[in-house]
Amino acid sequence: MFLSDKAKQYGLRLIVFERPGLGKSDYIEGYPLLTFAEDLKRLANEKKIKEFGLIGWSSGGPPILAAAYHMPKRVRFVFSISGYTNFGECADAQKLMEQHHLHGPDLAENSHWLFNRLLEVIRWTDLHLPNFYLKMAKDEMNHADRRILNDPDIADLFTCNQEEALFSGTRGFIQDLETQWAPWEFSLKDIKVPVHIFQGKQDVFVPWEFAEHLAVSIPDATLHFYEDRGHLFVLWPEYQDELFKLARSLIGNS
Repeated sequence: MFLSDKAKQYGLRLIVFERPGLGKSDYIEGYPLLTFAEDLKRLANEKKIKEFGLIGWSSGGPPILAAAYHMPKRVRFVFSISGYTNFGECADAQKLMEQHHLHGPDLAENSHWLFNRLLEVIRWTDLHLPNFYLKMAKDEMNHADRRILNDPDIADLFTCNQEEALFSGTRGFIQDLETQWAPWEFSLKDIKVPVHIFQGKQDVFVPWEFAEHLAVSIPDATLHFYEDRGHLFVLWPEYQDELFKLARSLIGNS
């Protein structure tokens, strides 16, 4: 886990569990965001953790927002990093994806077979030709993300993370995305905990406008906007210091 070492430096413990069909977890047909929230609540109960903060990067953002909505008295804070907003409340979500040349939602809705096939090819390349996969990924990124992946240790971590996510196939990954691209079962305005939203302007995978929509829609939201960062800045140790310093301050102030 690419955040664990830095979290330990700040005296924080990270607990991560995989959503169904990702990594080595079993696939479950139909898994809405609030089911994730309920599973997270069950995990916290089993571990006897009364209160906690939540961190979600990219597609990890919507599930933790669901958990914050579901457990307002237990979630101390949320960090949503380069994540999606609620397509059911952002009228321009589909249009923004197209403007940023992100055609996943359109393909998933109108060319499902092609969408599935493309993800299968990506998975095969990731598992069997990791160096080529890394080059292919870097070609899609901007200079900010490519600079991060020029560090060989971070590049290895990134590749291993992608391989782990797709280990069991693409069904869980596809379901995850399609769930997040559909209207959510709750409203952003009903999230009652502090939410910090982190977004790079140079992100080529998630439209930066989604962060602005989250910030104006969630009552207690703080937007951290970076003109010179892309999608992968969470992998950068200096940013991780920013993240966990803020987490420590929020724990101390609450």
